[in-house]
Amino acid sequence: MSGRRVLIALLLLLVALIAAVYLLEKRSASRFTRLFGTLQGDKLHAIMEAVEKDYVDSVSADSIENRVINLFVQQLDPHSEYFSAEQMAVVAEPLRGDFDGIGVTYNMVTDTVVVQSVIAGGPSERAGILMGDRFLSVDGHRIIGKNVTTDSVMHLLRGPRGTKVVVGLERKGVKDSLSIEITRDRIPINSIEVAYMADEFTGVIRLSRFSQTTPRDFQEAILKLASQGMQRLVFDLRRNGGGFLEAACFIAMQFLQEGQLIVYTEGRSRPRQEIRSEGEGILRNIPLVLLVDEFSASSSEIVAGAMQDNDRALIVGRRTFGKGLVQEQRLFPDGSGLRLTVARYYTPSGRCIQKPYKLGEGDKYAEEWVARWERGEFMHSDSVHQDTLQRFTTASGRVVYGGGGIMPDVFIPLDTLGYAPYYKAVTNRGLPIRFAQRYVDKYRDAFAHYTDWKDLDTRLRHENLLQRFGEFVRAENPEMVRLQHSTKSDKNLEIQIRALIVRGIFDSAGYYPVIQELDNELQQALELVAKPKVMALQNVQ
Repeated sequence: MSGRRVLIALLLLLVALIAAVYLLEKRSASRFTRLFGTLQGDKLHAIMEAVEKDYVDSVSADSIENRVINLFVQQLDPHSEYFSAEQMAVVAEPLRGDFDGIGVTYNMVTDTVVVQSVIAGGPSERAGILMGDRFLSVDGHRIIGKNVTTDSVMHLLRGPRGTKVVVGLERKGVKDSLSIEITRDRIPINSIEVAYMADEFTGVIRLSRFSQTTPRDFQEAILKLASQGMQRLVFDLRRNGGGFLEAACFIAMQFLQEGQLIVYTEGRSRPRQEIRSEGEGILRNIPLVLLVDEFSASSSEIVAGAMQDNDRALIVGRRTFGKGLVQEQRLFPDGSGLRLTVARYYTPSGRCIQKPYKLGEGDKYAEEWVARWERGEFMHSDSVHQDTLQRFTTASGRVVYGGGGIMPDVFIPLDTLGYAPYYKAVTNRGLPIRFAQRYVDKYRDAFAHYTDWKDLDTRLRHENLLQRFGEFVRAENPEMVRLQHSTKSDKNLEIQIRALIVRGIFDSAGYYPVIQELDNELQQALELVAKPKVMALQNVQ
């Protein structure tokens, strides 16, 4: 069936749905006539006019307008979206500035609220909310089912800072549902979570999103690290879901020579448009490793693809998400908006970043990472499904493959070793976070005189935190004490607790340098960027 016939069939289906819903409405349909009456020629216009003029009851378009538009848009690709006026204001916040809330982003997947990301240092992270959690209730109100809307969930979760909300949720690996209290707070939107020196010569920058402030934030981070002697850089884009294209291109330009291609877009009605580096990047000579994972998406993939195809950096980690669709935003007079896919992103070698999808199957698309997990892609590089028919070459002639996402040059499996049952049980229930919060509150005055996170961390190493944590667990969940331990697992737990306590005083600036001891991916990236023979493979001019 041709695309035009599919579109006509979908529109006729919408008309049938509108007519059915009208049976339940009581006011005029004139607004609907104006909205849909001219979309597909005289037939639709005639139907809408007939309903408006001769239908037995008066009908209202207020409640069904958004439902019908959403139904239509959901039959398109997974990233085309329609937002009501209230939703539009909310989705723009994480890219614009500070706001009050609980500090998560979420999607409605199969009629369930699924946490997509947790803002570092925000209320939800402090309370122990994890990516992938499924919200079941908010303050006793059930929020699963077909009648639950994102607007209704948003109203329940949002509120003034200082107020509390209790969320009931399901978590993978935990048999029973959990109940977690979150204290709403101001959510700072910092595009860079942390920038610090991992050793005498190596800087680490962790970028959480590409926002309006990213160019300024990045320049400030580079100046700080350069003043501390940075000679090489690990740029961490793990769990970075994207953001503004302009910010991503600005970052890429800092590492490239003038004129090098960063990305190009092309669509059915949009001719090829290229974005190239506009000058000599200030970091074009620095050895560079990019860290990515399965949650690195969109703008993160544009930067990673540009670095890989120009042989400018070593890409380390796991295959990225595969979001390469260009959305064009259109705002309507009532404040609502449409993000419509108009083109695709391609890396300099010609690879399409977008992974395959089927029209109207947004739920399956959102859960595709689960399929990756089940087939072992996070553990074994040979489990990654690469399309060997889509063969491309980088600037130096290295072979790379298309098929969606960016495959790293160096694959690092997800580290699941050393996690004994006791460790899994206490972390799944957020007990280390709760213990650290109480510990900081108890000793805050004693910790206040520390001006360097290293000094506080040294003190914590001598405070027998594991024993104190065990006493806390015994009081909270006595049955967990009997679960199996391991030496490595206990060591990992002790490091995690130390990092959480340090964060309570020094925020991310102290947390990440401590927790990096547990970060196998970062450790390997630090080793690679320090090896001249490895970095010589990249086209550093």
